[in-house]
Amino acid sequence: MLKDWLKLHYLRSVSLAQKRALVNFFGCPVDIFAADQPCLSDSGILSEAGINAVLTANENLPQNDLELLESIGSQFIGFDDPKFSDLLNEIPSPPLGLFVKGNINLLKQPQIAIVGSRNPSPSGKKTTQAFAAELTAMGFTITSGMAAGIDSCAHSGSLSVNNATIAVMGTGIDRVYPATHRELYREISEKGLIVTEFAPGTPPHRAHFPQRNRIISGLSMGTLVAEAGIRSGSLITARLAAEQGREVFAIPGSIHLPTSHGCHHLIRLGAKLVESVQDITDEIGHFFNQATPVSQISAESPQSHSEHPAEHPLYNLIDYAPISIDQIIALSGLTTEQVSSILIDLELRGLIAEMNGGYQRLP
Repeated sequence: MLKDWLKLHYLRSVSLAQKRALVNFFGCPVDIFAADQPCLSDSGILSEAGINAVLTANENLPQNDLELLESIGSQFIGFDDPKFSDLLNEIPSPPLGLFVKGNINLLKQPQIAIVGSRNPSPSGKKTTQAFAAELTAMGFTITSGMAAGIDSCAHSGSLSVNNATIAVMGTGIDRVYPATHRELYREISEKGLIVTEFAPGTPPHRAHFPQRNRIISGLSMGTLVAEAGIRSGSLITARLAAEQGREVFAIPGSIHLPTSHGCHHLIRLGAKLVESVQDITDEIGHFFNQATPVSQISAESPQSHSEHPAEHPLYNLIDYAPISIDQIIALSGLTTEQVSSILIDLELRGLIAEMNGGYQRLP
């Protein structure tokens, strides 16, 4: 059965839509390849070239990849598998299936995509990790592309809370890109989930990444752009999310920061401006019953502090002279994740700023 899925996946002269139509018509790939020329013709799906492609499908290539997939602990699941993502099946041009490695059950979990610049600012990295951690604690799975920068921060932020993160690759399941992310790949494949629609051995190619991006947004109820330049590929992901009927969110930043300009552009186009996780859950929280909210995990969650800044416990630790985050953590008795989330909230409210190696109040 798996071998026949791979044979179908690799067929040339047959479009993705035709492959899915064949599965729906015949019931499974085994029956597609068991059909003769008249049966294939009667389906009305294939051209003559497509029928010939099915009848002469290569038997050897799938066997090679079956052995490779088994050796690395990976598998292929078709779009009709009960474990496949329902949301992904709803998008225009959905994949025939996915090569997966890790916890397949995550495919059916409520997901938020977090994407952004490959060269983010220090505050962009910190903001991304905090948002990913807080969303994960609320019961969302964080989905991203395992690229350098914002993507890797999103994955690591999620992993810091639990193992609910999915990496969608633009290469074969056996190829780590970028190569410097081998440890991140290992951790996600062991604790979360790696997915790709590209065959094993497929190297990175520029054209693959927009194709990959439609899966990132397609798996998710909404896409959050954390920090991105005006020419960032993350804007492609945001556009795809909008075309798929999904929510698009963007975190604003300094007008002097080039990697904020893409987010500002999205907000002008109608993306929801995000200052806290609450802004996201207000839009999509009704889609599922949330797990224990962060406000119960941490009494110091950012959205719980709408009071006057003078009443904010952490704000009172910060003066007009810089104080390091390590000092704030030590004085507050909170965890790094809790402190980071609160500092981001205070920054977004214009109460403090990161400068001179620490945080200080603004007048």
